[in-house]
Amino acid sequence: MRKILLILIVQSVVSYSQAQTKPAVLTQKDSIDILKELMGLLDSAYKPTSYVFANVGIGNRLFSVRNNALNAKQSFTSTVIYTPSVGYYHKTGFSLIGGASLLNDGNGLGVSQYSVNPAFDLMGSKRFDVGISYTHYFVQDKFSSFSSPIQEDLFASFAYKKTWVRPGVSVGYSTGEYKEVQSKDTLIGNRIRHQYDSAINHLEALSMMVTLGHEFSWYGVFNKKDALAITPTFMGNAGSSTINITHKTNAPRTFFLTGKNKLPKFYEDKLSIQSVGLSIDVNYTIGGLTIQPQLYLDYYLPETATNRLSQVFTFNVGYAF
Repeated sequence: MRKILLILIVQSVVSYSQAQTKPAVLTQKDSIDILKELMGLLDSAYKPTSYVFANVGIGNRLFSVRNNALNAKQSFTSTVIYTPSVGYYHKTGFSLIGGASLLNDGNGLGVSQYSVNPAFDLMGSKRFDVGISYTHYFVQDKFSSFSSPIQEDLFASFAYKKTWVRPGVSVGYSTGEYKEVQSKDTLIGNRIRHQYDSAINHLEALSMMVTLGHEFSWYGVFNKKDALAITPTFMGNAGSSTINITHKTNAPRTFFLTGKNKLPKFYEDKLSIQSVGLSIDVNYTIGGLTIQPQLYLDYYLPETATNRLSQVFTFNVGYAF
């Protein structure tokens, strides 16, 4: 149910019958960042360059391009999602990525949404990692539980990298909407009446993360032109959210969703500590080819009737031209 999906996203305790290339934490780098660092290990004369990067991924990440803490709130983690993308990276740190999400929603394999992701990452600093990105999702069907309720996603991150364990903080702000419809045929006075309730759910969510991670890097693993990086990162997650609901119905008494005989219009989840997580990022590169499996485990802390442990996984293969 879509309502379960949204409740899990905002981590709310209310029960309206249905509950986010770069990971959530800055110390957990994307394949391009790690590729640059590993190329630097392989060639001490390496300098930042501009290039095009094509990537194909498979996993269960549907929501945020960068915010794994938000991705962990999906209600279905068994759905396989294919994410082809292409990006341009400028040597100054600016980038632009376009991608799509393909999945089987029960009616066959198809595109559920497209995304556009401009971003900037600080280049050349030996002390700090700083990045900011914005992602817009073009959702095909807002009634579908296989589409992201997030359409606008802003994410910023900072980390200090001179210590062996790298501390970092990041903040995400996401907005969007999803739609629902319920219908019921009722016999009134020997006549069948079609009754319906449609709802537009407007979501705003704030997420804040504190991270501790370390990157283990090796070069010349199998030959003189390859390198490997493994980055485990621990993170604590806090957040808040609100849902504004707009109803259109011809039978409010039939479709009441609370004990007060009225349709719900507003839910709020105040700022609180919500979960702890472990991210494991593996990146192998040889020449322009990059292979990157990622796993994120999230444990929800507040009392809940649902499963506390969520998993977000992706396996990416990319090539820089």
